[in-house]
Amino acid sequence: MLAAKLCQSHPARPAFAVCMKCRKPLCQECATQWDGIFHCAQCLTVQRGTARPRRQIMGWLSVMAGSVILLYVSAKTLVWAGALIAGFF
Repeated sequence: MLAAKLCQSHPARPAFAVCMKCRKPLCQECATQWDGIFHCAQCLTVQRGTARPRRQIMGWLSVMAGSVILLYVSAKTLVWAGALIAGFF
């Protein structure tokens, strides 16, 4: 007879999934799905920690590039509007 697997953190609960990194059995409360794969809290923290700095840098570069483009377009629009208004008077 096979014994039912139990959650590593909650021994009274049956296992719902297995962490794909450390292979621990997890209950529904402990199992977190990220990119279609179940992870425990410890492995998920490590996984997210390695991917985070690159995303933040790319986000800030995108914001800065968008701001520069918006500033350029705004300046051109103001110059064009000023010339158009000056032509009416």
